Parts: sequence; C-alpha cells; structure tokens
Amino acid sequence: MGEERIKSALEKALERAGRVGELSAEESERLEYVPIGHAMAARFLRERDYDLQAELERYKGRPKYWLRQGVEEILLRNIVLPADGTAVEGNKRAMEGLVIVKKDKKEMYRLLSELEYLFNYYQRAVEHAYLTAKEHFAARADAAKKAMEAQLGVPVRIDPEKQPGFRETWLRMLHQFSGQYEAMLQEWKEKVRLVS
Repeated sequence: MGEERIKSALEKALERAGRVGELSAEESERLEYVPIGHAMAARFLRERDYDLQAELERYKGRPKYWLRQGVEEILLRNIVLPADGTAVEGNKRAMEGLVIVKKDKKEMYRLLSELEYLFNYYQRAVEHAYLTAKEHFAARADAAKKAMEAQLGVPVRIDPEKQPGFRETWLRMLHQFSGQYEAMLQEWKEKVRLVS
C-alpha cells in the first residue's frame, strides 16, 4: 500500500472512462497542465499582486509549454469589446498577461498597439451610434412634447433616453455593428496565437 501513488483526479476520471491506455504521453501531459494554466490565468486576472512570470518559471520543458497554452487561452477569452467602461480594466490586465506569456515581446507590443487602435475606434463608434439613437428618439419625442405642452399649457421636458423602446433600439444597433468588430477581434486573437 505504501508504494501506491495517489492518482490525480484526471487519472481517476480517465480510468472511469476507460481511456487511460489510449492517451499518448503528450496528450496526458496536455490534459494535466492546461487546466493548471487556466487556473494561473484566472488568479492573475483576479489578484493584482499574483506573479504569473514567477509561477511559470517554476516549470520547464513541455509542462511549461502546456501551462502557457492554458494561460493564453483564458487571457484571450477575457479580452472583449469595451462596449462600456467595465471591460477596459479587465482587457488591460489580460493584455499584460499575454506579454508575460509570449516570448516575442516586440511582436506582442505591436499587436497590442493594433488592439488599442481597434478598441479606440470601436468606442468612438459606440458613442456615435448612441448619439444617433438618442437623436432619433429626441425627434420622435419632440412631437409628443409639443402636444403635451399645448394640452397642459406649461413647458414639458422629455428625456429621449427614457422613452419606451429606446433601450431596445440602442441594444439592437449595438449588436448589429458589434458583430463586425467582434470578427476583427477574433482575427486579432488568431494573430496572437501565432506569436511565439
């Protein structure tokens, strides 16, 4: 009993599935280390003082390769179009992590510059689309405002953003043009995957 080693959760799951003998050593290693890389990336994104570089340096060879793959996968998944201010900080942190994970820092900085340009352009487009939707609803509300003022005999203020349907119209517009930018973001992510 003392010579038996404790089996990992992965080994136990594979035994239950009856696949232990079917996996190559490389596939087994990938299945073991990629999830660890996922966890490292999640911790890096959550904790400002987590030293991802130091954690990665604890590993050598193929395990380190698979860890980097896992970390990269989660970091890329966490880079999203900044439709609102909440995504900006998360994107920055994920980009910092990508620079740590990639060996070709110069290429990563070039790609990050491309991404910043895409995000800035996207944010300007979002602002423009929002103003367009607001103007559209303001024009519709103007007729209702005039009718109410004539009926009540007092000035009336109508906020176009609080009109029925404004939010739905705005979200529909945002969804329509975000699809184009999402495609560009996916292309960018593919470029990152190719960087060593």
